[in-house]
Amino acid sequence: MNMWDERYRAHETVYGTKPNVFWASQLGMLAPGSVALPCDGEGRNAVWAAHQGWDVWSFDASEVGVKKSHELADAHDVHIACEVGDAFAVEPGQQFDVVGLVFAHMPEPRRAEFHRRAWSWVKPGGHLIVEGFHKDQLGLTSGGPKDLAMLYSETTVPDDVLVKQGEGRVLWQARCEQILDEGPFHQGRGITCQWVLQKAGA
Repeated sequence: MNMWDERYRAHETVYGTKPNVFWASQLGMLAPGSVALPCDGEGRNAVWAAHQGWDVWSFDASEVGVKKSHELADAHDVHIACEVGDAFAVEPGQQFDVVGLVFAHMPEPRRAEFHRRAWSWVKPGGHLIVEGFHKDQLGLTSGGPKDLAMLYSETTVPDDVLVKQGEGRVLWQARCEQILDEGPFHQGRGITCQWVLQKAGA
């Protein structure tokens, strides 16, 4: 059985129902358009975006997570196009104004491939918004992978996606120490990496 199915089934919410603070703050500065949220779990970030007027497409590998995403959307009276999908196989069939990766960690051998896929879904002139755990998170109890290779350094995402000169630019990049309060699995002092990248063209 999918480990995430088990986790999502065992708890009312795993990461809460409120959006990730960095995601909400960055998306809130942009005019609503189309947004994609890979690996969105129980739907908290997708539902928040839809409530702000965004046209949302999301997916997760967990059938339980997707079911809970639809239930959360119904409870908030918004629509999201949410499906079960493999991050290395799903094809949205379009590009988006914004793609958000919120704690969407992948095994190191395929991490760059996943980030390049997500970047390919961003429209020219669009944005990639990312928050994930820093390598300094290892040993803290507030969440994240326990494998150092799956955690980020300050340049991980730009190095993965900006492989061609002039392909895009980094608008925001930070190592952030914060107190996490996102459901039972993200609680306490955490150290994350944050990025906002904009693709070239318009």
